[in-house]
Amino acid sequence: MTTSHDTVSRRAALGLLGGAVSSASALLAPRQASAATTVRLASSKVPHWAAVWQIPKFMSGGVNVELIEFKTSSEMISALTAGSVDLAAIGYWQFVRMLDLNAKVKAISGVCSGGTRLVVRKGVAVRDWSDLRGKVCAVARGSTQDIQFLLALKNKGISVKDLQYKDLGGNLAVHITALQQGQTDVAAMWEPFASQVLENGIGTQFSTLYDESFRVNALLAGHDSYVDKNAAAVQAVVDALVKSTDRLNSSPSDFLEAAMAISGFPRKTMEMSNSNVFLEYVLRSDDANKLASAVLEFGYVRNDVRPKFTTALDYQFLMKATGKSRKELGA
Repeated sequence: MTTSHDTVSRRAALGLLGGAVSSASALLAPRQASAATTVRLASSKVPHWAAVWQIPKFMSGGVNVELIEFKTSSEMISALTAGSVDLAAIGYWQFVRMLDLNAKVKAISGVCSGGTRLVVRKGVAVRDWSDLRGKVCAVARGSTQDIQFLLALKNKGISVKDLQYKDLGGNLAVHITALQQGQTDVAAMWEPFASQVLENGIGTQFSTLYDESFRVNALLAGHDSYVDKNAAAVQAVVDALVKSTDRLNSSPSDFLEAAMAISGFPRKTMEMSNSNVFLEYVLRSDDANKLASAVLEFGYVRNDVRPKFTTALDYQFLMKATGKSRKELGA
């Protein structure tokens, strides 16, 4: 993992954010990279974002990365918008939300897909989608998994009104307790908590929801101004992410060790979790469009951001890093 000088605290980053938010110029013009460039890269400690946390090992060309940990997506988005960080690993859903709010951001690389399971409490019979009718189904409202579940239900011709659809919030320990105590029958969960449920015999997997909705999870994004004015530094980061991703994909043991270090979960749980995660730097425009359409239909955003993907999904850095075409990279 990263050494201490590669990571600064969230508190320090938020201190920078406070100063940036108070200045309109900071909102409009994020820091430009200098000759001796250090790129401030924000990320959360999510095990399936392991490739991001390995980026400093693969940096070259006189560009360094300062990894800044954030506990919540909202804090990270605020910091990126304000220019307190230069680039950030965020969910595709958070990226869509930023575009909905007219933030000037670009996605420059994918990070991963997957990381979702729809689990059924032990002893509850759910053999096909119609069996969900009448069941208590738990979600973290506004999460990627919530959106995947809603879209899957729609595509299977099942109304949410046919279920007891319950928001249990974003603390998945609450979801696990609800499953254990019989307070919910089904839960749309993210990894590695979903694998923990399976490993401990609390529930079984009914679906990953990918085929019925979309599978994208996270991407790397930056403010338009920073990306456009610091192309060389951005290219160095994308080059490193591609190398990091390729390395972890070629060595499952390295991915496992990295994921365990990030999550603190035991080996067996993380082996199961990693099997449900796809490390990939491609930017999947088809899934991004499915997601954007879904959140508009479900009332989670006000605007149709799909037309913005033409420029907001920026493939130039991936094309240079891989030698592949836009189509090969997910356009």
